[in-house]
Formats: sequence, structure tokens, C-alpha cells
Amino acid sequence: MHLDQIVRRFDSLAHQGLVYRLSARAALGVMQESEARLGVKFPEQVGAFWRAFDGLEVDNPPFKILSTCEMKREGELVVFSVCDRIVSIAFDVSATNEAGQWSILNAKTGYVITYTMASFWSVHMWSWIIKHRPI
Repeated sequence: MHLDQIVRRFDSLAHQGLVYRLSARAALGVMQESEARLGVKFPEQVGAFWRAFDGLEVDNPPFKILSTCEMKREGELVVFSVCDRIVSIAFDVSATNEAGQWSILNAKTGYVITYTMASFWSVHMWSWIIKHRPI
């Protein structure tokens, strides 16, 4: 799924009663400040997402991708999303994986959800939002 399809998918789901908010893209300066604060350089897919949307939120089921300003560093993890109000989802910034990206994992359990941000935005978040399948 391309980033421009996210808006269309949310609009379609809104006709079925989904309540959501998409934030406008993050400005370059804001992204650079966040990278400096977190001590990282966003890989291309990560940067591409936040250049399109500086976060998003769904009311029910509860799901949020944080703005770059809300991201927080926890050791070798950068928490960027919260699912069901209690499950923190994070990038493992200790190294890039075989896809040249940061692995995405459950911050508490360490379970690897996916290897790319594109997979997260095109498959995993929709599995939770539409089917309520835990991420």
C-alpha cells in the first residue's frame, strides 16, 4: 500500500463509522529536531511515513501512531505507536535489519512484528483496525 492510499482507506472506513484523525505531515525541521532528540537518523521508509503524516489516531479500536515529537527513546528502542492503549510498539534502533530498516517490535515482549515500516502501515495496522487482530 502506498502512503497516498492510507487516506482513501480511512475515508472508506469512516463511511462505516470509524472515527480517526490524521495529522498533517511533519515539517523537515521538526523531523530533524526529533532525530536529534532521539539520537537517530530515520531510515527512508520511516521518514517517508512522517513526511506524509505526523501521526494518526483511531478511537475504536484504540490505535495511535505518535507524532515525531511524541516518540520516546527507551534504551535501544524508539516507541512510535500504541495499540489498545497499553501495547507500546517500537523501532529497534540498535541496528538495521536485512531489509535495511529498523525492526518493529512489541516494546514489552521483544516480539518482532515486522521488518519494515511499509509492512506496518500497509498490513499490520489494518489487521488491528479492521479485524481487531493483535499486533
